Amino acid sequence: MRSMNHKSHECPRIDRSIPTTAIRVHSCDSWIAAGDRASRKAFTLEEMLVVIGIIALLVASLFPVVTSARRQAQSLTCASNLRQIVTASLIYATENRGFWPPAHYQFYANPNRNLHRWHGTRATTAGAFVFEGVAPFVDGSPLLPFLRMGKIKACPTFEPPGSGFESAAGGYGYNNGYVGGGVADAPAAATPAEKNRLGNLPAKQTMIRRPSETITHADTAMAILSGAAMKMIEYSFVEPPTTVFGPTSPSLHFRHAKRCNIGWADGHVTSERFEWTHPGGNIYGVDNERAQLGFFGPADNALFDRK
Repeated sequence: MRSMNHKSHECPRIDRSIPTTAIRVHSCDSWIAAGDRASRKAFTLEEMLVVIGIIALLVASLFPVVTSARRQAQSLTCASNLRQIVTASLIYATENRGFWPPAHYQFYANPNRNLHRWHGTRATTAGAFVFEGVAPFVDGSPLLPFLRMGKIKACPTFEPPGSGFESAAGGYGYNNGYVGGGVADAPAAATPAEKNRLGNLPAKQTMIRRPSETITHADTAMAILSGAAMKMIEYSFVEPPTTVFGPTSPSLHFRHAKRCNIGWADGHVTSERFEWTHPGGNIYGVDNERAQLGFFGPADNALFDRK
């Protein structure tokens, strides 16, 4: 009996002109797959380094843009916080016979000196001010019933240390010399009692002749020395360029890329660029320009007083 002639199990010849992806493979799957992988070209180390370098360049070029956008957003948030403070102050005036909120109480009189501010009260000078009030001065800030956000929101750009004599002001100050009080009008020879009387007497809206040109609130800070290092702390008041005693220690803080948010007596808020400052150091011996503390506009008190 003739044996049957069986066909060989050799892999069929493949027409290399046909893409391997178009060939149906059965028993030789692994052989063709291996050949297919061998024909592929992987990334070389040099190519990977080039790609990584391009990505690094793109990230580096975008970083300043992202940083600038973040700072601009922080400045806008700060301006919004300030606008709410000014608006609350105007509502207070409407509810209180036209008087602006007091910047402080008994500023020159003991034993309650430095325990009351426009942004809250405290029990001792060692503690932080509390917006809602703290015993025995439970009334808190005069803005408490009128500030929609329920507290003084801090400027997101300003990060002072936890401790500070004027802590809890949020990085904002109030024109206590002419708007929240009248101590700037006190003569140099005024007695403490007279200064206290004028300091406790805020302006009426009708006393401010140019509301759109009179500063009420602003970004503020004060520079002090901690050992040999400069430290920025919160400061509750907007200092004008001069008083009857001479040049002041500036408190307008140009923290937003050399700009300072300013609140005006008619309710609008602007961003003003640093223009000048008193040369040399402030009352604590810190260089004003280095601390970004200074002024814009004229060198007199025209933007601060009631005239």
